[in-house]
Amino acid sequence: MAGPGSGSAGAGAPSPQRGGPGIPRAVLRSWDEAEARLFPTVMARPDLYQQSVSMIQRLLALLRETCPDLASLLAAHERGGDLAADLSPDLAEQADAGIRPDLVAAAACAMRYRELVASLAAQGRLAALAAARDRGQAWAVVTESGSPDRAPFVPYQRIEAEVATGRAVIISIEPDETLSRAVHRLDEGQVDLVTGGLQIGDAIGSYLDPDAFAAALRAAKPDVD
Repeated sequence: MAGPGSGSAGAGAPSPQRGGPGIPRAVLRSWDEAEARLFPTVMARPDLYQQSVSMIQRLLALLRETCPDLASLLAAHERGGDLAADLSPDLAEQADAGIRPDLVAAAACAMRYRELVASLAAQGRLAALAAARDRGQAWAVVTESGSPDRAPFVPYQRIEAEVATGRAVIISIEPDETLSRAVHRLDEGQVDLVTGGLQIGDAIGSYLDPDAFAAALRAAKPDVD
């Protein structure tokens, strides 16, 4: 879970694919587990809450300066609790009070990971728009995860954006409540043409009928022949 002060670098963006480039799945799981253990503990202890959040934010600020990419973040992670101990020499005493350096370091690494993934996704969206603009296309697929051929058993998502405005349509395919049929979902979105950031807008609709879905998608992109 995201903890206090997790930031909004990827606000409104779909969750990053777990096991992203450069970070082993085992490391990502360890970060998730650290957050799941740390934040409920400190939130139940008002005396530790502000102290732990401040420490995580200070360490996150350091990771922003020293870890511009996933490879450097992975290298920092390998230092474990020493990362947090560098910021607070008396962390051993604080550990006795309930703040574990290794959990603090893992939580900060998890937050920096989400920022980096959001930044990479934003850069990818801008690159896709630029390529489509060079080809004279009105719309571009800026993000795609999964395969429509494997949906709904494997979730699928595609984001298409209008090159001139960044207006986006988010297409998702997931199983229905019986896990036997595909539900096509459409949502509005907006890609920032400067930063590449994605904001999720209003829901357009959910469709079991493929023809109804196709018609709704055409209506959501009226400028496309």
